[in-house]
Amino acid sequence: MDEVRLRLIEEKDLPFVQEYISKKEVADPTNIPHPYPKDGAKEWYEFVIEEYKKGRHYPFAILCNGEFAGSISVRKDNDRTGALDYWVAIPFWNKGVGTTAAQKAIGFGVNELGLEKFDTCCLAKNIGSERILKNNGFKFVEEFEVGKGDKHEGKIAKLYRLIICNS
Repeated sequence: MDEVRLRLIEEKDLPFVQEYISKKEVADPTNIPHPYPKDGAKEWYEFVIEEYKKGRHYPFAILCNGEFAGSISVRKDNDRTGALDYWVAIPFWNKGVGTTAAQKAIGFGVNELGLEKFDTCCLAKNIGSERILKNNGFKFVEEFEVGKGDKHEGKIAKLYRLIICNS
């Protein structure tokens, strides 16, 4: 069984981020632009670290057997509600890495941030992302059309929700 763990994203991860999310297959079903800008990973890193300092965004590297395998963030929308943003590098697809990373990120959100609910969206055609959410107990809420000006304008997306029962 592969060991999956999370750690805060670091500047040393940026070459991997740049390489992996420049792939069309990774970018297409996400909000990642394609082609990915030459300095995209650096700009993203600067943004998420600033948001991390403000307590709104917790960006993690996904490590599989010690190897960089993607990124997952817990975004804090308000005191009790968060969201997951994630992507997994192609060599790690269909191996349970995303599902395990999401499980660990949810645990962080609940145990460290006190989150009680997660609302996370994905494109309707993003079967891998849907599987990760469903495997972690998320329930389908609704379909909606992606708004004007967004990368996926006019496409159908799905909202999934996970409510944590603290009994």
